[in-house]
Amino acid sequence: MRKPEKVRFELRTNQNLSRQNLQRAYESLSVEEPEIVNDIPVIGAFIRGLKHIVRKCIRWYVMPAWGKQKDYNQIVANMAEDYDRMHTLLMEENDILRSHIEQLQLQVTQLNAKLGMRSIFELNADKKPRIIQLVSSLNFGDAVGNDALAIKHMLEGAGYATAIFTFAVHPKIKEENVYNIDLLPELTEDDIIIYHYASEDGFQGLIEETTAKVVLRYHNVTPPEFFHGYDEKAETITRKGLAQIKSMRDAIDYGIVVSDFNKKDLIDMGYQCPISVIPILIPFKDYERQPDENVISRYSDGKTNIVFVGRIVPNKKIEDVIACFAAYKENYNSTARLFLVGNYQETDRYYQYLQEYIKKCGVEDVIFPGHIAFDAILAYYKIADLFLCMSEHEGFCVPLVEAMFFETPIVAYASTAIPGTLGGSGVLVESKEPERVAEKIHQVIEDEQYKNEIVKEQKKRLQDFSYENIKEQILDELKKVQRSKIDKVRKQNGEEKAN
Repeated sequence: MRKPEKVRFELRTNQNLSRQNLQRAYESLSVEEPEIVNDIPVIGAFIRGLKHIVRKCIRWYVMPAWGKQKDYNQIVANMAEDYDRMHTLLMEENDILRSHIEQLQLQVTQLNAKLGMRSIFELNADKKPRIIQLVSSLNFGDAVGNDALAIKHMLEGAGYATAIFTFAVHPKIKEENVYNIDLLPELTEDDIIIYHYASEDGFQGLIEETTAKVVLRYHNVTPPEFFHGYDEKAETITRKGLAQIKSMRDAIDYGIVVSDFNKKDLIDMGYQCPISVIPILIPFKDYERQPDENVISRYSDGKTNIVFVGRIVPNKKIEDVIACFAAYKENYNSTARLFLVGNYQETDRYYQYLQEYIKKCGVEDVIFPGHIAFDAILAYYKIADLFLCMSEHEGFCVPLVEAMFFETPIVAYASTAIPGTLGGSGVLVESKEPERVAEKIHQVIEDEQYKNEIVKEQKKRLQDFSYENIKEQILDELKKVQRSKIDKVRKQNGEEKAN
């Protein structure tokens, strides 16, 4: 038998080696000697005697080796313990090193960002004011984030020193001059803040204390009652959001809101600052890209396609869309399909309710594509025979403008900002009675002349949302803000001080 120190062995990390485990394994090893029985007494006695002698000989030979084996096992157990101890220490050191690396990476990122901001904000030869946009989060495909990004690109093209500061950025968004709020430079009274607001955020302290001019880009806050019973978190956030935006009215210097509905909302909250209405800036060039051909080929089969695009959330009243579609399908077109294009994972309880509602209505061909790529969204507009919207709360409703762009006739419920966004185009319905809405859907789809008139008016309204038109309106308003002298009161350190 080789000596323990010369024996090579392998320790595997997936095995639980310890002294206790090895001891238990050793103690469990036992071999029971079978009893030898023979019917012949003499032979039986001889065998037993011989067995005793053999046993003595084996014990004499084996026991020293067995003792060495026990010593070896003990050495292995001790080494296993040492391995476990070293492994634990190495893992702890690895965690410390990883933390140090992450801190260094963050510092490098911050340094690079600061160098980038220096080139943006300090080397501006035109001496134009710095324009900072504040957005709570930049989410992929979100209307608020898209508006902020479009404004950033527009300001950069106009020669302004500008950047977006936020608390969170979706990983799919790869943009320059977008920074974490921690990197916000010190602002002066010559700077301008465009503050995008659609829900509760963490900017209130900054807004109330800054000496910069604050322009509120109000996108509206969904009333919390829509989320009751579906999403307690969203209900709480929206309730706090309404209270927050109301409490900041004295800290806002100007308002550039996206709809007349939103302007009225601010006035009802007690806002007394100048408020102008300028719609969301939409880069229509993005809509000219190639749509998803798979979607187009799959559903271009001659069947009627009714489409809704937007988040699947309670204020959109998707159940009313389904009810109107069910009435249309039953009374006019049994082969029609309904596509509800949008993310339904935000409010899972509401999505489950819609599934049960579909079963209750006994309607088929209701399709939820989910949160899909942009080129797929374009494809659904392409195959749509009609855009149907029964939403009961909208601050603007970008999908209505998108439907105009794709020459898709619109039937929409006349609520909140929807009449203002349509501006006399499309078809507004004052009642959600499914049979009446279904009749209007049928009329639009079947009466070619009527449909052409609707599309013509929508194209005319679309001109009001042209990129160049909205761009010039925003730039003109910002020049007014730049030229203005604001005598305002800020709360600093608990005391009111006039600038």
